[in-house]
Amino acid sequence: MSRFISAAAGAIVAVIGFSSAAFSYEESRFLGIDSNADNMISADEVDAYRTRLFSAYDLNGDGKVEYEEYVQAENLRPSTATANSDVPIPDEYREMDTDGDTVVTLEEIKAAGALRLKALDKDRDGLISKDEFVSPGL
Repeated sequence: MSRFISAAAGAIVAVIGFSSAAFSYEESRFLGIDSNADNMISADEVDAYRTRLFSAYDLNGDGKVEYEEYVQAENLRPSTATANSDVPIPDEYREMDTDGDTVVTLEEIKAAGALRLKALDKDRDGLISKDEFVSPGL
């Protein structure tokens, strides 16, 4: 059975254009966002990914992501962490929390995704290629 899974994974890798070497973290994220597997990430795909991300972070289902939920979802520190802890808030959370109230809404997380898309879109075609996504510099 594991040979079948390995063969299937190898075939998938060959079809989508990645080497058989282990995926980098960025390549894995790219595959998770590129829902139609066209090797490009569109604004709609970023929006859908950010919606899924928000749902994963909103652990108590109240429609907002408090810093404590983010920390717990990302396994950064024990669940007793608060925004007032002496450990600095990670840059990713700060980028999502556009109004600085230590609570992230769905609108904020989508807006952060749109800004990220714009920053990564080096050729300004409105799409993010795998090369743009995994290139260093952001």
